[in-house]
Amino acid sequence: MKINNANNILNQTLGQQENLFKKLAAGKRINSAADDAAGLQIANQLSTQINAREQGARNVYDGVSLARVYDQGLQAIEENMMDLNTLAIQAGNGIYGDSERQALQQQANSLMDNIRQTIETTEFAGKGLFQQDESIQFGTGDSSLSLATSDVATALNDFDLFEFDLTDPANLESSLNAIQQSQDFIGGLRADTGATINAFEAAGSVIERQRISESEARSRIEDLDYAKATSQQVANDILTQSSVSVAIQGRVQQEQAIRILGG
Repeated sequence: MKINNANNILNQTLGQQENLFKKLAAGKRINSAADDAAGLQIANQLSTQINAREQGARNVYDGVSLARVYDQGLQAIEENMMDLNTLAIQAGNGIYGDSERQALQQQANSLMDNIRQTIETTEFAGKGLFQQDESIQFGTGDSSLSLATSDVATALNDFDLFEFDLTDPANLESSLNAIQQSQDFIGGLRADTGATINAFEAAGSVIERQRISESEARSRIEDLDYAKATSQQVANDILTQSSVSVAIQGRVQQEQAIRILGG
């Protein structure tokens, strides 16, 4: 009976040690449903939420990157229009003759070409940003955010910006009006884009905080307490050694008894 009890204790302890080694190797308290079925289910649900948060954050920051590219394009257009405005004011100088006005017009044409090129080439991941009025959506998992883009070329054409003429003093007022309207339009787009960038970054921060909180909750459920596990391992080692000693002692006594009875 004593040997059987020792063997039972030894087998039970060895089983506990094997399970403990698996947990120590994985760093997880829960490695299968047998360890904690309810805890495993909750941890899996949290993992699904965490993965969704991570992808939502990536979507949002892609939106931030796109919005920054869009704003940089608007800034380039705006800077060229500022230079056009300076040229228009300069052309109002009464001492300028036809040759001086032609030189100013050439500079203006170069600036307008820059604006056209910016409109044609500003893109993100192959997507043109100034080609049409559009709302680009970025899903966060729980909701979505959007960046509004505009058909800038059509708008500037409607303002007659590209009819900019410095060669005739009679056209200066209309040219200045075209620039003013165009600048107001681009300035409004930049203001909206700036607000969108702030909203995207704020949403990204919220998502990241949620992800961290859910990761901490999952860790508390499934991660192994190494200090506790190490202490348990030491206790199991002692119990294993004791059980082995008892089993060996029992076998020795049993063999001695058999030899005596046999003698």
